[in-house]
Order: sequence, then structure tokens, then C-alpha cells
Amino acid sequence: MSTYGWFLKTLNVTPLDKALVPPPMYASSLVLPAPVVSIANRPGFVNDQKSNEDQVESIVVMSDGKLALVKFTAPFGTPTIIATVNIIPNILSVNQAEDSETLVGMLLRDITIIDASSGSFTIVAISSANTLGGGHNRFDCLIEMRLQWNSSNSSCSGDIAITTSIPVREGRVLRLVNWLDTAYTENAKGSALVELVDGTLFRYSYGGLLDSLDGGHLLEPCPWVIGLFDANADASMPSSMSDTYHEHHSLIIGLSSRYRLYCGERLISSATSSYGISIQHQFLIHVTLGSQPKMRFLPISTLSNFDPLMGSDENAALDGYEPRSVERGSRLVAIFPNTPNVVVQMPRGNLECISPRALALPYVMTKIRDQDYVTALDIMRRQRIDTNLIVDLDPDAFLEKGGAEIFISQVQKIDNINLFLSSLIDIDTTLWKYPVPSWLRVETEAARASPQSVEAAAKVNRVCVKMREVMLNAEKNGSTQSGIIVSDGHFLLPILSTFAKEVPARLEEALLLIKSSASQMQPTYRKKTSILLSEHVQSSIQYLAFLADYELLYSTAIGLYDFELAKAVARHSQIDPKIYIPMLKRWREELPEAIARFEVDVKLKRYESALRHLVASGARNDPESQLQECLKFIEEHKLHSLGLELFMHHPSFTCTIMSSLGESLMTERKFEEALILFLSADPKNLDGAKQAAKACGDWQAYFSCCAELGKPIESDQIVAIAESISSKIGTTPKEEKELFASAARILLDYEKDVAHAVDMFISGRMWFEGRRVSYLHDRPDLAKKCIDSACHYANTCIDDLCERATTFETANDKYAEVIVIRRDAIKEAEEIGVGEHLDDSASVFSMQSTASNSSLRSTASGSSVGSMGSVSTVISVGTKSGFQFTGDRDTTFRHKSKFNKIGRDQKKKKNKKKGPAARRMKPGSEEHLSELIMTLKTTCPDEHYLANISETISFLLQSSKRSPAKLLFDAYHEFVASVNKSQSARLHSDRVARQEKESLARKEGLVLDSTEHPCEKEIDEIKPLALPPSIESVMSYLTT
Repeated sequence: MSTYGWFLKTLNVTPLDKALVPPPMYASSLVLPAPVVSIANRPGFVNDQKSNEDQVESIVVMSDGKLALVKFTAPFGTPTIIATVNIIPNILSVNQAEDSETLVGMLLRDITIIDASSGSFTIVAISSANTLGGGHNRFDCLIEMRLQWNSSNSSCSGDIAITTSIPVREGRVLRLVNWLDTAYTENAKGSALVELVDGTLFRYSYGGLLDSLDGGHLLEPCPWVIGLFDANADASMPSSMSDTYHEHHSLIIGLSSRYRLYCGERLISSATSSYGISIQHQFLIHVTLGSQPKMRFLPISTLSNFDPLMGSDENAALDGYEPRSVERGSRLVAIFPNTPNVVVQMPRGNLECISPRALALPYVMTKIRDQDYVTALDIMRRQRIDTNLIVDLDPDAFLEKGGAEIFISQVQKIDNINLFLSSLIDIDTTLWKYPVPSWLRVETEAARASPQSVEAAAKVNRVCVKMREVMLNAEKNGSTQSGIIVSDGHFLLPILSTFAKEVPARLEEALLLIKSSASQMQPTYRKKTSILLSEHVQSSIQYLAFLADYELLYSTAIGLYDFELAKAVARHSQIDPKIYIPMLKRWREELPEAIARFEVDVKLKRYESALRHLVASGARNDPESQLQECLKFIEEHKLHSLGLELFMHHPSFTCTIMSSLGESLMTERKFEEALILFLSADPKNLDGAKQAAKACGDWQAYFSCCAELGKPIESDQIVAIAESISSKIGTTPKEEKELFASAARILLDYEKDVAHAVDMFISGRMWFEGRRVSYLHDRPDLAKKCIDSACHYANTCIDDLCERATTFETANDKYAEVIVIRRDAIKEAEEIGVGEHLDDSASVFSMQSTASNSSLRSTASGSSVGSMGSVSTVISVGTKSGFQFTGDRDTTFRHKSKFNKIGRDQKKKKNKKKGPAARRMKPGSEEHLSELIMTLKTTCPDEHYLANISETISFLLQSSKRSPAKLLFDAYHEFVASVNKSQSARLHSDRVARQEKESLARKEGLVLDSTEHPCEKEIDEIKPLALPPSIESVMSYLTT
């Protein structure tokens, strides 16, 4: 890519990819026979066969009517004339036949090369009409010519022949340009874009064909115009395939003299100084004018879907890429096709080459997709782009399809591999940091949807494992996949990076790898010091410490029990040598191996390993002291499970450990587990088992332990145990009954206290068992006591059932009123769009006030522009101070005294009520409804209460107490009838009220939607449980 400039006969050339030389300076020049008028460059064409020997790059039009064919030689594009062609005689000879007078003063402009082959060009030019003699009614002509030359001819001349000449009768021609995508679109060859002075657009084709474009015309004349023959052309797709994949859609971009940028009939920007299009990068790039000029990037793929109503700022936004700010007065000069760079000319005239993020990111993504990792990584380093993108763009391709192997083969710098590995994170950067462009996303989504695609949570570990595997295989084979020779240890630092970067870090394996690498260097090491203190090993340790931490590395090294390696690690750390050198010497030389490892494990808090080494150390003094030391260590760190495993062949000490574990569980209030452990020990720990059984309430185990110990239990202690069991509160009535039965059993079996045991049965409503025990021990007085207690309980149940019936009727009537309010609240909440209709404070009145208050708050917040956060104060002028905030008085910096009025004018706050009256329940609220529902549910007897009633009726009938049994039976039936009547009446009245509302709504022409509360179905189904069929059957016989 080069820039051209001329002054009189001198043509100045500067290749921008070689040197950024601003005009009027230049890199090379060429002196022509006549002054330069204009220059036309040769475009690239599909399947173009270029020859460097006679390749003509430009046609220079001179003032004498001749054309100079110029080529450029490397390295700085030095121009050289290949041939010159005199075009005036050909033009005159052709046109004199028509009207020789009109051809005088005829000129050619906008020479455009529409086809090229070896030694020839097909060019099209504009022939301006003759205006001499006051004639302005003539038309411009488009002249198609065939230009040939022979570079081997010493005369360096060429021939030109006019093949077609057509007048443009639609108007004067403003511009004639090549299509920008001639190198990627087959049909663009032999064609050109024609723009008239009124913005009308045409397409010129071989043979003088002039067709109007379907994409619309420009709204005003644009001297700077660029055309894409096919806006869907892809620079990465083979040109031979480009015409078979999509329909053609031409796109014309023009910049007017008033700096308005157009895309056909649509305005892109109203203030643009310069612009350019890059097919390789798929962007339209333009620099805006104004106080804050920016370089904006618009994807070519979105131009066809351009929405003129959105404005230039919104339409110019890329998929997450912000525009780049530039200096005011900057102009876009060039866009490099093969690198993400653009050349911008500053207002001072100097040229600068920049790499905008909007170009760099898609370019890097394209290189990653093409597996050109060395180029991508180089740009990512220079542009500070997160290297996680190499994996995140297509994880499956990198990990499963050979991407890691290609990466290692291409990237030969170890530092670059380390940079890539050290920056890995378990986050997909394409989801938030670097969104994939839409034109690239289609190609990558299929690969990312693969079931083997890496998950973000395991990305770092999987990449580290894969890279380490590839590098180890390369060292083992002696070469990479591309054939580059590598030696052992070549990838030592990157492999260390993979160990340190994994989660959790595998520092032990990294240190072992360093030691293994040092052992391979041992035969060539000539110094007397340890190989671990060599520069190679120390540099590896320092690099590993850069990724981890010296203290962690030191702890890992001593955890390997390699004290020489630990000394080598600690050498460059901040650890005091007075501390670690004596410590390492003591572990290495003074202590036995097992004891040294025990102390290391304790230091590193690896208590399980420490216990193993403590057991393996054997008896230092005597076996008993070792066992006591092990037991102390087990109890201190709660290693009972491991202790049982290690001492499984030592029965006596195993029993001691189990007892210690049981005591530990007792402190954790796990009494049942402790009881099992105490009794499973051999021999059993009966004293501990008694304490655990007493704590968990297992009286059977307690008395069994007492019997095994052979110690008699005193009478007072037995009674105390029975009373403590009976006084416990069970979670269910069934559990409470079992507790009373257990207490009675203890009194009968161990104390022989029949009277006290019968009292326990009576307290548990176990009338039959109490009567059985009474007659078993020949105590008819206690049997009569059971009968009297049952009669008393029957009378209590009768009163309770009457009270329950009254409570249910009252609560059901209130429920009928509240449920109507809650239905209306739900309906109004749905109408106004409030979702929290079940709030405790919600009601038919509070719903409206809440909605109105929220609307007032939103209105106030919307209108309070410029307010200071949430500070609702008024600024007023004070007498002594400049300004003062009134509304929130700040008294923190002043003391209260007789000289100021702080606190005098403020009323004392009343003490808020505490207790039940602190918060009153709002009638008709959701809280009120919940309380009524709970009352209705708990009023009906549950199955345990019904079982007690049934058992009482049956016991009274068997004890010849028919009268109290019948009264209890009738009382329960009256309760059932009362509840059913109340439910039926409420449901009937509710049904009638709904029918009346629906009838009234139909008369008014409205449709009334039925609304229900979620609790209604449950409450409507409330029904008392029925007595057992046996009771009903017996009572039916007795009442007839």
C-alpha cells in the first residue's frame, strides 16, 4: 500500500507499510516527460495472474495527452516507466467522423482499469464535452479502450485502441471508479461504478452497457465514493465459490463536499471528515468531526440492515467495541488489509499508524480461527488483549482438534508460552469481555456447541493438562509436531507453569520435576556444591516462586521430606536463615526419620500423616508412653477413626480409643452414638454407657448397664428416673403416651410401685392398661380410680367440644367476611398490576393507597433532576454562615448547654409499646386471614384426640358407665353437626352472593371473572373426623 503525490513532472511515492513519511517528503520519486495530471492504479482481479517482470501497477496521465505505464520495484516501491502511449491521435481519429469541431479541447478524466491481462489493460475513461463557443448542451462520453504494451521492446511504447464510446445522456458524470471487491467477486471484473452530478448511480459493463443500480441513489453529489459490487463478499472465502453462496447486493458509500456520509439513500453521519472500507476486516471506518471526534467502525454486514431512525451513534456501534477517540482535525489515510492497522494524518501533517481495538479483536479472532497462533499471540501481547481468547473462542478446536499441538509448534519463545499459561482464568472472556462479532460468531457457535466443549469452571485445569502433555511428548520425541528439534528440559518453565496454574496448584510435582531436571544435569556438573544450588535449578525455583509463593514452596518442599530441596527453595526467600538452617539440619541429621516426618507433618498441620509417622516411630522409651502420646494426639486432633485403623491389632488400646471417641461424642451432645460406642468396646465401658443412656433417655440400656455392673439402684433414684421420663415433652401425642408407658414400666419392674405406675397410665389416658395392671396386682381400688379418671376426662372433653363448636362458628363467620375482602384485593391487584397482593398489610383500601403512593414516588423521583442523592433538605441563607442545610440538623459537633437551644424545641418521643399490643392486626389483612385459617384447622380434633375420645367411650361402656359414655358420644356428634352446618351455611351464602354479583354484572353488560384465594379449597374441605365404626355400631344398639 502506497501513497502518491506529484509536483509538475515529478511523481513521489511512499509505501506506508515500509515508512510513514508525510508529504511533501517521500520515499522515492520518478521524473516524467510532462507534468502529471492524474494517476490510475491497477486493482486486483479474481484469478489474477501477476508477473513481477512486466507488472504495470499504475497509469499516469500527463498534460501532453500521453499515458505513462509505471511499475514499482521493491523494497521501497521505486517507480519505473515501462511504456508510454499517445492517446490523442486515436481519440481524434475516432471522433472526427462524427463532429470534428466538438472534439477540440476534449479531455479524458477518471481513467479506470476494469480488466487486466498479461501485457494489456481494458480501461474506461470520461470524455468531457466541448464547451467552446458557449455550447453547454453536450453530453459526457464513456470511452472504453484496449491498452497494450510490450516491455521487451526497446522503444518502451504501447498501443491503444478505442473499442466503445457511448454518450451519457442522463447528465454530467461526476465520478467513475472501480468496484472495491474486484479481487473477490467474479462479476465485478469488467465493470465500474458511475456517479452523475445529481447523485444518480449506474453500473458500466463491457461493451458500453450502462445499467441503473437497484440499491438507490445518493441524496447529494459525493466526490468521494466507494462501491461494493457484492456487499456479502467474504475475503476469506475462495473467489471461485463466492458467487454460489448468496445473492449479489451492491453497496455504495459516498462522502459529500459538506462532509455527509451516505450509504445509498441513507445518511450514516452528518459530520465525517474521511472514511474507508476494508473488505478484509469487514468494516466501514470513518472519522467524525466536532468537539470530540472519534473513529467509528460499522460492520459491512449491518449496513444492509441500517435503520435511519436510530441515528448515527447507535448504528455505528460495533458488537461491544467502543469507538476510538482521535485528535481534532485527523483524517483517515489508509487501512492495511493484512494487519489491524490504520494510518491517520494529524492536523499538523504527520502520519501515525494505530491499531484500533475494533480492528485488532476481530483480526485476532480470525487468526485464532485459522490456527495462526503465533501471529495472534504477538498482536495480543502488543495490544494487551487477554490471551484467554485463544481458548475461549473455540475450546474444542484447541483441546481436542490439535490446536494445542499447533500452538506449541508455532510459538517458539518460552516466555510467550509462559505468558499464555500464567494468564489463564476460569472465565469465558467471549461472554463479557470480548464479544464475538456477528460475522464470525456463526462459524464458531457450531464448534462451541460441541458436547466435548470445555466448561468455564474446569478450563484452566484442562488447558494445563493438555499443554503439559503436548510439551512432555515433544521432549520425549525430540521434536515438535512441525519438526522443530527440542531437547530435554526445553519446556521446563512452561511445564512448571502448568503445575502452578492448576486449581489446586500441584507444587509437589513441580518441585519433583525441578529435582529430576537437576539429576539429569548431575554428570556435567563440576562444582563441589549441591546441584540444587546451581544457577539452573535456582532460576527454575525463582520462576516457580513468581507463580506461587516462597513460603508455600518451602512448605511444599519440607512436605516432601526433601530437606536439601527445602534448603534450595528457602535460599532466595524472606525466611531467616537462622531459623530454617538449624531446623532442617535437626530434621536431616539429629532426629530419626519417622520422628522428623512427624514434626514436619505437625508443622504443616497434616495431622493424619503425622499420626501415621508417630505410630511408625516405634517406642522411643517404652510402649506405654508411646500409646499415651498417640492417645493424646488422637484426642487433640480428633483422629479416632484413623487411630482405630492403625491400632486394629492392639485390642486393649482399641478399647481405649473407642472410649475416648465416646467421650468426645458426649461433649458434642451425640448421646446415642456415644452409647453405641461405649457398649461396642471390648470390654464394655459400662460407666460411660450409663451416662450416655441417661442423657439420651434410653432407660432400657441404663438399667441393663446397672445390672451388668451388679450395683443395686436405690428406690429414690428409680422414682426420679421414672418422673424425669414422664416429664419430657414429646413432639407428638403418641410419643408422650409412650413416655408415660415407659415410666410406668420402670415403676412396676424395678420399684414394684403399682399405685404410682397406674397414675402414669392414667396421665397417658391408657385406661385399659391401668385397669389390667390394677387387677393383676389385686388392687380393685386402683381399677376404680381408672374408671373415675375416665369419667372426669369425659366431662372435660364434653366441655371442650362445646367450646370448640362455638369457636369454629365464630371463626367461620369472620372468615366469610375476610375472604370477600381478600378476593377483592386480589382482583384489584391484578387490574393495577401489583404482584404482591398477599402482603400482610394489603387490603381493599391499602391496595389503592399503596399504588397511589408508588406512583407519587415515581413521579417525584422522575422530576427531581439534579437532586443530591437521598438528602431531602432545603438550602437557605444564614445570617452568619454562608449556607446552611435546614431539615436535617447536625448536632454532632456541638454540645448541649444553656447557651444553645439544642434539643429544647424537640418533643420527647413517647415510649413505644412492647408486647402483644406493639403491633395490632389489621382487620381484613392477610395476617387476619391466616389467623382465622389456623383457628379453623386446630378447632377440629385431630386423629390422636379422636383416638383418646374413642378409647374413653369404649372403656366407659366396658366399665358399666353408659351415661357418661353416651354424653361424650352425643357431644362429639353435636360438634360434628355444628361444624357441618356452619360450613354449609357459609358456602350457601357465598354461592348466593356470587350469583347476585354475576347477575348484576350481566345486566350492566359486563363479564365478571371469578377470583379465588389459594386457601379457599382447603378451608371448604374442612370436616371433622368420624368416630370408629365399632363405636358407632355399639352406640346404635344401646340407644334404640
